[in-house]
Order: sequence, then C-alpha cells, then structure tokens
Amino acid sequence: MGKRISTMLVLALLAGCSEKPAESAAEEVISQIEPSQGDGDAPQNKFGFAEALEQPQASDLFGGDAPRARTMAATLTVEKPAEASSAVQPPPTASQPQIAYSYGFGFQISGDKVAQLQRAHTAICEGMTPKCRVMRTSQASSDGIDAYGEVELQVAATEAGEFEKALSKPATELGGELVSSVRDGEDLSDTIIDTEARLQSRLVLRDKLTEILKNNRGGVEELIAAEKAIADVNEEVDESRSKLQQYRGRIRFSEVKIQYQPYFGDSQLGFGRPILTALRSTKTTIGVSIAAIIYAVAALLPIVLLTLALRWVLHRFGMRLRFWKKRPQDKEAVQIANAA
Repeated sequence: MGKRISTMLVLALLAGCSEKPAESAAEEVISQIEPSQGDGDAPQNKFGFAEALEQPQASDLFGGDAPRARTMAATLTVEKPAEASSAVQPPPTASQPQIAYSYGFGFQISGDKVAQLQRAHTAICEGMTPKCRVMRTSQASSDGIDAYGEVELQVAATEAGEFEKALSKPATELGGELVSSVRDGEDLSDTIIDTEARLQSRLVLRDKLTEILKNNRGGVEELIAAEKAIADVNEEVDESRSKLQQYRGRIRFSEVKIQYQPYFGDSQLGFGRPILTALRSTKTTIGVSIAAIIYAVAALLPIVLLTLALRWVLHRFGMRLRFWKKRPQDKEAVQIANAA
C-alpha cells in the first residue's frame, strides 16, 4: 500500500513538471507576431515592438517573406504594400529623369518704360492662367531717369521653353531688347526616389504597428506607447509626402526671374544731373551749416562761462587773471602811480 502511494506521488510530480506555465495576455500577442521557429531561443518581451520591427509578421499580414521594417528604413529599398499603392506613385526609372528647370532673363529699355514693360510681361502671365503664376513684382525709379524692376513667375514646364519669345515681343515694341538669358536645371531623380522609398518604409512600419495595437491586450502603458509610436510614424509619413509634393511641384512649374534696367547711358550722371542735385540740396546745405554753428556755440559756452567765473573769483580776492605779460611801460606807469 505504501509503495502504491509513493508511486502515485512520483507520477503526479512528473506530470506537473511536464506542463507549461500559462501565458499572459502580452505573451499571447508576442506569439501571434513572432513566426514559429524550431528552437526555443526566440526573443521575448511584454509587448512585442522590437520583434515587430526585426521580424516579419504572421502570414495573414505580409507573409513569411515580408521584408523587415527596420531594414527597409535604413536601406530605403522596399517593396510597396498593396494598400499604399494608390497613395504613392512608382519611382521614376533611369529613362525618366526628374529635372527642375529655372530661367532668368534680363531686358534693357529706357528708364521711363521699365514699368510699362513690366506690366506687359505680367499681363502675359495672367493671360496664361493656370499655367503661369505671378509670385513677385518690384519696381523703383529715381528722378525719372534711372529705374530698375524685377518680376518672379512660375511657368508650367511645358510652356517655359517658348516663354522667351512671348517676353521678347513687347520689349521689342517698346524699344527694348533682351540682353541676357540663362537656363539652369537641377536633377531631382535621386532625391525623389529616396523620399518615395522612405515614405513606403514608413507606411509598412505604420501598418505593422497598427496591427500590433489591434491585437494587443496589454496594459494602459503599453497602449500609450503603441499610440505614440504610430503618431511618430504618421508625422514622418506626412513630412515625406510634403517633400514629394514640393519636388514634383518644382518639376511641373519652372521658376522664371526677369530683371529690367535702363540703357547704360541713361543710368549715368551726365552734365546737368549733379547741378540739379546741388540746387535741390541747397536748403539741406544751409541747414547743415546752421546746425554746425549751433553745435559750436553749445560746445564753447560752458568753457567761456567757467573762465569768466574763475576770473571773477580771483578778482574778488585781489588777484588778477591775465593771459598776457606786462610790458615795460606798464611797469613804469605802476611805479609812478605808487610814488605819487
């Protein structure tokens, strides 16, 4: 009887050792995220964010062959997820260079016609709306002779190549001419590809984190950490999309800067201009002279008053303050006066 009891106790102990401890809710989430492996050395934590970044999710999300999110973020070489295909355009190939062009034109015309030519060019751009936008205009003149102006436009890339002819026509009609032009291009292909790849990697990471948040049954702190991680990824997604929009806008619309200046002879002083300037500044010159006299009086007045006060004090006590030496005849006159 005693042997039977001891045998039953041994069997009960062996059965208890062979049972696995019950998994917590957080460990169940990890088991859903991590792929099944042959060994039992898989990393474990309470929430599973590190494993979500380092290892692919279960087959119901991206499959066992899904790329790692952290690797994609570092190398910027990813595969586009099916749900993000409509939001991101495919990256351009080598046969489709993404170049942003900018143009510059310089016109010479009489100083009194600078504003007129500027208005003509602005009217041309406004007539091409929405393929042309007026971004900035500025104009200044002095004495009706010297003048200068600038206009900054954004023109559709398909129209910018022929825009020079449209600008030269009113300049020729007003007696001006095109004296300088420049065309500059910036290749944005690599920049756009890198930005698109980063955007795609952030979208993949956001989807993984969202799936983790949906399946999580952890505590409040874990949920807050998950929501913060998703918010950070969303911020990076918005930033990447904004940059892409800016780059593509520069490609679709070329920047055009136009400068206006008078002919070389019109901007020189000449013979009569200095005389006119001097006559116009007569009042200013007289005012400056009177101001100089006032400054001199204001500076010397304290010195004169101090000298007079010192001389009065010395005279009050029987002393003299003179700034010259006594002459011999003055000494003789003093002696005669004392003898008398």
